[in-house]
Amino acid sequence: MAHINEVIVNYLDAWNERDDGRRREIVAKTWSDDGTYVDPARHGEGHDKISAMIGEAQSHFPGYALCLASGIQAHNVHVRFTWETVGSAKTPLRIVGTDFATLSSDGRLKSVVGFVDAAPAPAK
Repeated sequence: MAHINEVIVNYLDAWNERDDGRRREIVAKTWSDDGTYVDPARHGEGHDKISAMIGEAQSHFPGYALCLASGIQAHNVHVRFTWETVGSAKTPLRIVGTDFATLSSDGRLKSVVGFVDAAPAPAK
């Protein structure tokens, strides 16, 4: 699994890419053709839907970028890592999450299940 670091870097790059076409290319390189992503707020299946889902999330959190916040733990076909958002003075709220993934036979992501560990309080 020496390549897993590259897969996770690509995963984070997809979440940070604002250009729709470039993001779609990164998603295709990172997820298997039938790959999935699900967290409490969103779901995507296949390259087009995952890329669109990420674009929609970006529109809800403008100015944020994801970065790795932990080591990458991997065994067999399973992967776990923690990410956090990096903002600016205009986007000061911190969001942290842990993602669990499985790899397909070609080494790309087959499925990702995301959990939010720390987030701002919901608006009232």
